[in-house]
Amino acid sequence: MKTFYEANRVPLRLLFTLLGRVRAENLSRLPRKGGVVLVSNHLTMLDPVLLGCLLPRQLHFMAKEELFGVPALGLYLRLAGSFPIRRGAPDREGLRRAEELLRAGEVIMIFPEGHRSRATGAQEARTGAVLLAARTNSPIVPAAITGTERLRLHQPPAEIARGFLSRPEIRMRLGEPFAVARGGGSSARKAAADQVMRRITALLPAEYHGIYAEP
Repeated sequence: MKTFYEANRVPLRLLFTLLGRVRAENLSRLPRKGGVVLVSNHLTMLDPVLLGCLLPRQLHFMAKEELFGVPALGLYLRLAGSFPIRRGAPDREGLRRAEELLRAGEVIMIFPEGHRSRATGAQEARTGAVLLAARTNSPIVPAAITGTERLRLHQPPAEIARGFLSRPEIRMRLGEPFAVARGGGSSARKAAADQVMRRITALLPAEYHGIYAEP
């Protein structure tokens, strides 16, 4: 799976350089080894592809279960090292798989919002990333993405073409790794999840802060 993942990185990165002006900042903040929970804001379906081709380590994505029901896409995701997670209900099998990978020294990629933002503003964070990091004693590394929404993938064909021709700036920036405390109840986990999202929004322009904007 790692060979398949690496073989896809170069052509995908080339694709992004054709679509936009790509900037990757602070890549050295991703630890070179050991389990890591990588978290990011989520603007479009291109975000996981962007992270995967820019970052120097293989990312294992927790992708929604429905995607694996599409034969070709499901096979591609599995070959790339992704695994399914059931949304809207506890998924012990998915969480167990994530823990196994973290304990084996791999990088798990999670979008704390759980879904793409309806606009560019950050939405309420869920607690999965915090739970995994605490249970495996793994650091969390925040990432911030801007610009993928300007490619207008959900617009009519003419708008999509206009987005490609404009070659918008697409930026990915990493923040400093940090740890979360173990223990505590649901309120403590929720507070920690909100802090994770604030770490992400601190790397973003103000218009992306959403519900985490400073009053």
